[in-house]
Amino acid sequence: MYDVIDVEFTTLWTKPVRLAAGSPDDRMIRGPEEAIHFLARRWPCERSSAYVDAKAKCAAAVLHRVPLEASRTAFVTACLDARLVLEQV
Repeated sequence: MYDVIDVEFTTLWTKPVRLAAGSPDDRMIRGPEEAIHFLARRWPCERSSAYVDAKAKCAAAVLHRVPLEASRTAFVTACLDARLVLEQV
């Protein structure tokens, strides 16, 4: 009767964030969904207030409750706070 069409929507930042540039563990984070995954599963150190803020803002950006670039800024701040090697593309 009805067909179901699978549609995947991905929210991307205007500029991705590259972590650990030049190392074998190089990662490109392109948007808040990827940032949430990285924060939840790959975060290498303690969860600071910057980490908590980034996770909250990325989740809110996915729900269109905060501007996308606010989530990116929060993610970059958390990465800098954690002293992750960071290259903004």
